[in-house]
Amino acid sequence: MSPDASYERASDAIRVGDVFEWAQPHVDLVGDAVGLDRVIRWPLPSDLLDPSPYLRGGELVLTSGISILEAASQRRFVSAVCAAGATAIGYALGVVTDTVPPALIRAANAEGLAVISVPPDMPFVEIIQRFSIERHRRDGESRERARVGAIVEMVRRAQASAMVLVPELADGEQSRVHIVVSKGAAPRVDGPALRGTSGPYEIAIVPVVDGGSDEVPVSDSDVPFGWSGPVELGRAATAIREAFAGAALADRTGRPAGPRDLATVEGLARRLTPEQAAPFAQHVIDPLRDYDTRHRTRLMHTVEVACRREGAIAQTADELFVHENTLRKRAARIETLTGLNPLRGADRAAFVIALLADAG
Repeated sequence: MSPDASYERASDAIRVGDVFEWAQPHVDLVGDAVGLDRVIRWPLPSDLLDPSPYLRGGELVLTSGISILEAASQRRFVSAVCAAGATAIGYALGVVTDTVPPALIRAANAEGLAVISVPPDMPFVEIIQRFSIERHRRDGESRERARVGAIVEMVRRAQASAMVLVPELADGEQSRVHIVVSKGAAPRVDGPALRGTSGPYEIAIVPVVDGGSDEVPVSDSDVPFGWSGPVELGRAATAIREAFAGAALADRTGRPAGPRDLATVEGLARRLTPEQAAPFAQHVIDPLRDYDTRHRTRLMHTVEVACRREGAIAQTADELFVHENTLRKRAARIETLTGLNPLRGADRAAFVIALLADAG
């Protein structure tokens, strides 16, 4: 695991490539465009030949080159900071040399580290200050998205009316919205949007502009997403559940998923609120788990396989490595406990809903 594994998935992380987009202070990439997606935890100036005792991983190491005059020392420096988990190297021009030493560039690029040239008139403190400002800005945006996400979660779980979203929208008079949800990265949406985060999910509530298209306003189709809309704000709770269900489906298939894609038993299960799903857990899942625990049986596993095999007795028995008669006996025991038989079509639909609701 890389040293920055604990924070590299943060959506508000500052990456090496972001530094080159800053207007001030302006720095340049030298050498190959490698490691641009690596996360910078903090810039750290050091002119030690081996600064590794002071690194914790994820640093942009800034050096003037005073201690690395020869090619051998430059390679040793790169090896030390790389072993300590540094993210990139910044080299100050005009202190020792007017260009970044080629040996330093080659050694860093070979290790997947980008090399940044810092102009002679730019103190390292300017980079540190800009990083601190950017970090503070992104942290603020992250807290705001979490706040909005908490409100959306309350609406999704039927703990609040969808009308609580009205004051959150830039234009409180908007009556229709698109709901877009993705797992992980957020897709780019057209126009202003109310954004939130909930666990691994990114949420965008996009107002429908009068006279605008009713098509889902996403311009980045590389990110799988779930969507619903346009809907009246009063129906946003149902639309939010649909978009979350679509996001879960899109995450597995790699394709966007909307309401039409959710016209399945799975789509139904993922639109249930916790209160609606509770009876399935209480009357279907819990009795099987309790029985398995007390008798060291595998009735839950039998249900899972039967659902996956759509109740086909021969295929289910083969996957379970049991005789068909044994499978029928298990199904009878399951029916005694739950009132449902996983080998019957109508009952199996209830098992599928219960399993999906239990999985969250």
